[in-house]
Amino acid sequence: MMNSPEYSEEYEQSRKGEEQSLASTEQEAPAVVFPRGYILGVFLSLEDAKRAEEALSAAGFDEQEIHVLEGHDFMEAISQDHSPLNIITSIAHDEYLVEMQRGRSFLAIRPANLAQLEPIRDLMAPYGAYLVKYHDTWSQRELLP
Repeated sequence: MMNSPEYSEEYEQSRKGEEQSLASTEQEAPAVVFPRGYILGVFLSLEDAKRAEEALSAAGFDEQEIHVLEGHDFMEAISQDHSPLNIITSIAHDEYLVEMQRGRSFLAIRPANLAQLEPIRDLMAPYGAYLVKYHDTWSQRELLP
């Protein structure tokens, strides 16, 4: 029965179907979204973060791309294995976690292009921003220590 032509055909068709299925799943994009193109900065207070947000908006940066997060909200998302806005990489996780535990506030902004990195940094700095870094898919760039 195992060597019958009918069994061999069914087996071959089944095997081809499995190979096609495997090939199609291998080409799918990964389920995890990698952090991409955000500047993240830490502020001592929520008020400072909001003032920086207002300065960025007044300078013409897209309000839809600016996000202010309080430390406890950020901490809760991280503790549930969610990275708000998908911006925290494993590289930066620990230093931001320390700041979350201190109750700091955060501002995240997505620049339209790399030429905006320095102007954004310069608008955040007067409000006490620190640990200001540009987080991209596979790298990060320090803008303010």
